[in-house]
Amino acid sequence: MKNKTYIALGICAGLLVVNTGFLLQISNRQKALERQMENMQNQVMDSISVNTSSITQRMKNILEKQSSLLSNSNFSVTKENGAIVLLAEATPKAITNGETAEFRVKKADDSVQSQKATLENGVWKTTMETGLFDDGTLSIAISSNGVTRQEELGSVSTAQYSNIDAQSQWGQNASTLYLLVYPADSFYEAKDIVKAEANVENTNTGECFTVPMTLMDNPDAALEDIHANEPKAPMPDIENLQRLGFSADFTNKFEEGIDYLVTFSVTMADGTILSGDEYSTSYRKEKAGGSTSLSNGSLTLQP
Repeated sequence: MKNKTYIALGICAGLLVVNTGFLLQISNRQKALERQMENMQNQVMDSISVNTSSITQRMKNILEKQSSLLSNSNFSVTKENGAIVLLAEATPKAITNGETAEFRVKKADDSVQSQKATLENGVWKTTMETGLFDDGTLSIAISSNGVTRQEELGSVSTAQYSNIDAQSQWGQNASTLYLLVYPADSFYEAKDIVKAEANVENTNTGECFTVPMTLMDNPDAALEDIHANEPKAPMPDIENLQRLGFSADFTNKFEEGIDYLVTFSVTMADGTILSGDEYSTSYRKEKAGGSTSLSNGSLTLQP
C-alpha cells in the first residue's frame, strides 16, 4: 500500500513539475508577446509622430507660401571695384499702382541698412554697398496705399571677405620673422595695409611684448635667406596675386629653452585691425640654434 502511495505521489510531483514548466513556458511566451506588442506600438507611435510632424511642416510651408508677398527671391554678396555689395531681387505675386519697395539688412548690432528697390520687368531689384558684417537678416518691405508689409528673405553675411591669407617664416639665424600677406580675395587691398605687428607671448610666464614689423621692398629676395631645412611659405597658384611682405627683428628678444607664441595684427587704413590665429608661429631658442613650428593662417577681423 505504501508503495502505491509513493508511486501516486511521484506521479503527482512529476505532473506538477511538467505543468509548472509548461506554465513557465506560457508565461515567457506571454512576456515575449507583450514586449513585441509594446515594440510594435512604439514603432507605430513613432511613425505617426514622424508623419504628423512632416504633415505639419508641409502645411506650415504651404500656408507660408500662400501668405507670402513673393513668388520668388534670391540674393548674393560679391566684391565689386573694391567694395562689398549685396545683389538682391524679389518677384512679387502682384503689383499695384504706386507700389514701392526697399530691401533692408538688419545686422547683429541691431542696426538697419536699407536701399530702395527698382522695378524691372516685374522684379524688385537693388544693389546695396554693405561693408563688412558677420551676421544679418535680409528682408524686403513693400508699401502700397500707406500700408507697409515686410517679409524676410534669409540670413546674409559678408564675413568671407574679412580675412586676409597670411603665412609666416623665420629668417636667417632665426632672428628675423617674415610675414607674407595675400589680400587678393579679401575686401581689403595691399594699399589698405598701413601697419603690421608681431605679438609675442612667453608661454612660461605669460609675459607679452610687441615687435613692430617693417614693410619689405622685395619679399622674394629676403626669402632667399631662409634656412633650406625649414619649409618655405608656398606661393598660392593665383595670377597677378597681390602680396606684401613684412619683417620683424627679434635679435636678443628670446631666452634659451623657452617656448614662445607669435601672433600677428595688421592695421588697415580705415582703422580696422585684423588679427592672426594663436598658432600662427611658435619658436623655441636653443644653444645649438632654434626650432620653429609653422602653419598657414589668416588675419581676420576681430569684432
